[in-house]
Amino acid sequence: MAEEQRTVARGRLHEALHKLAVWFAYAGGAIVAAIGIMSAISIIGRTLWAKPITGDFELVEIGIAVAGSLFLAYCQITAGNIVVDIFTIRASDRAKAAMDCFGALLMAGMFILVGWRCAVGMTEIRHSGETSMLMGFPIWIGYVCVLPGIALAAVTALAQGLGLIGVSERVSHE
Repeated sequence: MAEEQRTVARGRLHEALHKLAVWFAYAGGAIVAAIGIMSAISIIGRTLWAKPITGDFELVEIGIAVAGSLFLAYCQITAGNIVVDIFTIRASDRAKAAMDCFGALLMAGMFILVGWRCAVGMTEIRHSGETSMLMGFPIWIGYVCVLPGIALAAVTALAQGLGLIGVSERVSHE
């Protein structure tokens, strides 16, 4: 009975993290779409009226960084990262599962490290008052916006590495 409860809990946690990762990915996609529309408007304005959107490249830089961070958890939970299996192709399923868990723990460590450094950078940039060149946009806000995506990716990878949720099946490209 206890094993059955753990399996149900694992399934619920996996489902919750997957749904959250999907919503984060949708948000990232919406940001990319908005940036594309803004870029098109700016290019049209520059071409037809010599009036581009001021700081359009600044918005692209910040927006793509935020969007990219929002895709990380979905990539992690769906095993969308590149897997080079030339050395493990003949390994047992158990060995592959152990390596996948170890890899997930390494990814969790990397996400935690990147998140920590982003938080430190955000704090330092906020204290220095650094802003973007043309718009005067506070740079630290961009750092704050990438942290949720990195945090969700870290939690997802950690849950996979600890066996709390399954590592999704590898996609075969044969």
